[in-house]
Amino acid sequence: MINTDWGRSLLCYVFVPLFLLLGSTGATADNLSATVDRNQLNRGETVELRVRFDSQTSGEPDFSVLEEDFDILSRRQQNQFSLINGTAVSYTEWLLELVPRETGEILIPELDFKGVNSEAITLQVEDSRPAAKNREPIFVETELDKTTSYVQEQLLLTLRIFTSEPLLGLSSDGLSINNTSILQLAENQYQTRENGVVYQVNEIKYVLFPEASGELVIPQIRLNTAIPDRRDPFSGSLFGNRGKRVLLYSDEQKVTVLPRPANSGDGAWLPAKGLSLTERWSRPPDELVAGEPITRTITLTAQELAATQLPPLHIPDGDGYKTYPDQPQMDNSGDSSGVIGSRVESMAIVPSRAGTITLPPVTVQWWDTVSQQPRQAILEQRTLTVKAAAGQVPDVSETDKTDRTNAAEPIVTPVVAQESNLLIWMLVSVNLVLLIAVAVLFLLWRNSSRQPALNVTPVETEDEPKESTLFAELERQSKSDNPRAFRHALLRWARVYWDKPLLSLQDVADTANGDELAETLDALDRSLYSGATPENVSLPTIFQQLKQLRKNRKGLGKHQKGTPLAPLYGK
Repeated sequence: MINTDWGRSLLCYVFVPLFLLLGSTGATADNLSATVDRNQLNRGETVELRVRFDSQTSGEPDFSVLEEDFDILSRRQQNQFSLINGTAVSYTEWLLELVPRETGEILIPELDFKGVNSEAITLQVEDSRPAAKNREPIFVETELDKTTSYVQEQLLLTLRIFTSEPLLGLSSDGLSINNTSILQLAENQYQTRENGVVYQVNEIKYVLFPEASGELVIPQIRLNTAIPDRRDPFSGSLFGNRGKRVLLYSDEQKVTVLPRPANSGDGAWLPAKGLSLTERWSRPPDELVAGEPITRTITLTAQELAATQLPPLHIPDGDGYKTYPDQPQMDNSGDSSGVIGSRVESMAIVPSRAGTITLPPVTVQWWDTVSQQPRQAILEQRTLTVKAAAGQVPDVSETDKTDRTNAAEPIVTPVVAQESNLLIWMLVSVNLVLLIAVAVLFLLWRNSSRQPALNVTPVETEDEPKESTLFAELERQSKSDNPRAFRHALLRWARVYWDKPLLSLQDVADTANGDELAETLDALDRSLYSGATPENVSLPTIFQQLKQLRKNRKGLGKHQKGTPLAPLYGK
């Protein structure tokens, strides 16, 4: 007999979680979606409908609801299952090739499957082209999205090559227009039916950006192709000729290009359908630490503008931090309305002190081609808190920074009577100093008579390496090909040499008070944080500058720490 308690435990700890897991998997899989490859087409053209159910199944939705407005030319089903980063992805997909039966606005209705529904899709079907009425075996059509635009505003030019016979290759002489930038956006293929004839359509899209106002003439484009010669049964085959050559010409187009409007502002001229600014950080910006870099990446994206038209983002150094920009990354993508340009700028931000730093706002002026008015894209000003590095004193402002710098160097006030309005205090102070001096001299005399004189040369502790050892390590790193290790060795030596909490190369340059050294150290930081190669700067050069600085200071002592003690008595 099965133990009742053991059975209950098995039910609770094994089967119940399994049932819950299967139930949750089924709940998240019940999703039905529908998409098309394009929403605008002409009468007789095919459109691809893609229906996806996020689970494995052998059935299918009821596609008979489509037959009222569409002819279903083909239909196929495919099942997919994969593991992505340990997560199971499983779905069933149906691909249907449809031809609308009417023109105008046609609706692909909601599809129902296993209690879930897809969203309806609206198609715009235009009337058939007059060029196809002659039933020519091959012809070309030219379409321009507008006949009036501003200078540097996008123009979308579309060429469609219709053929009722297979093409034996296709080439063009290219498109070239004076004072105009040209990008080829996309190339697509699909089928259409005109007056009972099925055509294969090769569609090529260009985006044009006129650089000067006035009349812009888009010339004819010559297309070279060939079709099979009906008189030769082997035309186009390995043993036959290359077919019948055909030359096609697109229509010439004219555009009125307007100058930049007077109310567009004084910034860069950016005529766009939409423009946005976004940012991301290499880690949360509330975790800033003095002396440690953080990377800020700003992306400028514009609809109907190429990446080369987007301006650089000038973000200068600020109070309490320095910026080291990287090379910008530019990219173009596209959709049915034209090009989408993006400019990505990354910069390392290095806080030089603890406290708060304020990053200024980033503003880009642009012209909205939809509403015909100027607009702004803005990243708001940000105030960030910077934590002190381990073992360092926090700082909150430039005033505090001055106080901290002065406090970091021990200052011993010379034992000299200070000015006072009362003579009695002057006399008391002098007498007190003389009494202390006599007591000290008496104690020194008594101790010297009892034991040998001690060597009072200061000895470096084990926790603080000798300055000469650190300088030797700095020299060794200057001969290597590792700028980051050299920077680390330089900061270790500088902290011991000046006995100050130096967090960055900027702190070293400020303490050394040398313009030439400041330039080379700044170039070294830029090479580390931005990835750029510094000009006329090398590690041996920096080391020689530091070596000369160290040599010049030897006359003042090995490496003075703080402010020297004023003597009690002059000679």
